[in-house]
Formats: sequence, C-alpha cells, structure tokens
Amino acid sequence: MSWQDRFKREFIQRPGEHLLNLGITGSGKTQDLIWILDALRSGAPEETILWNDAGKSNELLLVGQFGPLHILLPEGMDIDITSDSVEYTKTWFTDPADVWRSLERGKINVLCIEPFIRKPQYFTPVVTSIFSKLIDLAHDHHLPVPLSIFYDEFHRVAPGKGQAYDSKHAAFGAEIQYNIETLRSLRVRFVASTHGWTKLRKGVRSSFNWFMINRGGSFTSSEQPRLSRYNKKFETLENNEAIIAFPDKVFTDIMEIPYYGEGWQHGSIYYSGKITPQNSPFIKQKKEVNRDDLQSIKDMLLNDLMRAGKESVEATN
Repeated sequence: MSWQDRFKREFIQRPGEHLLNLGITGSGKTQDLIWILDALRSGAPEETILWNDAGKSNELLLVGQFGPLHILLPEGMDIDITSDSVEYTKTWFTDPADVWRSLERGKINVLCIEPFIRKPQYFTPVVTSIFSKLIDLAHDHHLPVPLSIFYDEFHRVAPGKGQAYDSKHAAFGAEIQYNIETLRSLRVRFVASTHGWTKLRKGVRSSFNWFMINRGGSFTSSEQPRLSRYNKKFETLENNEAIIAFPDKVFTDIMEIPYYGEGWQHGSIYYSGKITPQNSPFIKQKKEVNRDDLQSIKDMLLNDLMRAGKESVEATN
C-alpha cells in the first residue's frame, strides 16, 4: 500500500483523527492546510468543514477555490470579498453556540472573528466562549459530525507554558486538554498548525498522533524520542516540502506540496469593524463606579466603624 492510500484510508476517511502541522513562519504551513482541505473535500465529501480565518494574506481567497464559503461573523462586523472565482454567503451571530448551530454541510464554513480583534485581552473571552460551546454541543451530540476544524496557529487557543495572554487564557488551554481526546471519539477533529512544538500546551500537543512537518519543525526528545532524532532532517526541508508522520511514526518520503498561489491573485478582502467591550456580548464591561457613590460607601463604612467602637467602649465600662 502506498503512503497516499494509507493516508487517505487512515486519516482522510477516518473522522476524529487530529493532525498537527509544524514549521517555522514561511515554511509553507498554509499551503499544507489547503492541501489537506482539498483532500478532505474530494475524499470525504460528507465531512463538515470549519476554517478559522486568521486574516492573513487573503488566505480565504485560496480556500474559496475549493468550494462555496459560508462566512460566520459576529454581529456588527462585516467582510467584503471582491473576486470572480469565490462564491460566498454570510451569517451573523450573537450567541457563540450559533457558530456551531449554523454550520452547513457541503460548504466551507469560515469562522471570521480574529480579524476584528485588535487587543489580546479581548481574544480570550471571545475565542474561549466559542470553543466552550463547541465542547458542550459535541458532548450533547448537537454538531453536524463528522467535523474538521482547521486552525492556523493553534497555540493561540491552547498556549504552552509562558505563552498565554493571561490566566484565563491558560485555564482555557486546560479545558481543551481535558476534552480533546473526547472530541476525537465524538468525530470532531482539529487540523491545526503551530510555529513550534513547545508553543502548544503539553497535554494538547500530546493528543495529536498525526504530524505534517515543514522546515524548522522539531520535537523534544522527552516527548517524541523517535521523531526528535530527525530534527536536523526537518531543518533542511525546502518551503514547498513536507513529511507526514503516521501514528506509528512511520514517515512518508519528502513530499512536494502543490503551490496553490497567493490570495491576492484571486481578488481582495476588506474587513470592517472592531470588537470592543461596548459592542461584543462576549466581553464583560467593567462597571464604572460613580465617585459620589464611592464616597457614600466610605462614609457608611466609617460610621459603622465609629459605632462599633463606641459600643465596645460602653460595654467595657
């Protein structure tokens, strides 16, 4: 059996198999993800697809070459695509659960939210609320499975040690870690990428048993002793080359990944809107304290302390 046939049988046509794509910036990871998308669209047409739009290099214009897009947007945000070759529809949501309830089979669903997030402190509440609902709906069997979720830079969802934006961000990584194996059994898979092995949370990266390795991808000897022996080999890969490691750590030959071009060759994309605490239901606003109310509270506390002191003196006498 060729490695292509084995990959199709054991990964493409087996729902729930997670795959992690590793490589340094510019090594061709986006092209790899599109290559897998193409393989899923042709080899497993019943699979529901969700592509996370990171807003990089008009990659949606490339994704749109493989089927009609169904773009999911937070209320108040918008996207305009100018292209003769991309067909798309848009759906807006306010409830994070509606992201998953709105998925359409046969289309490439696109979660378009990161392009509207400008500050890291807003990333955590928005993304965690959406993926928490994924976990809930998966457990309740309310998802259109089999489902593949494509997420470039997955360390932004489950950051490694020292990589989190804040404590809540780190805590959500633990929630992903706790549920990622269960998602596999529920026929929900992640096809994800990261710049570096340790950028991703340890308990999450250990749940991936398929790897697609680009230039600069490397492993620690303590966690992946067999793969780490070939770190130097991985460093020498060209930008259009990759190696797939199967769960039993058997390698493919060095593959030449098709070059799908650049998004700007197919048109242009314009995003409008910015997520803030004032316009997003996912971010809790800090309540402003009126200065007069604050002074009243201070006066009440002071009076209570004075009264308690007076009563204590009287009781002593």
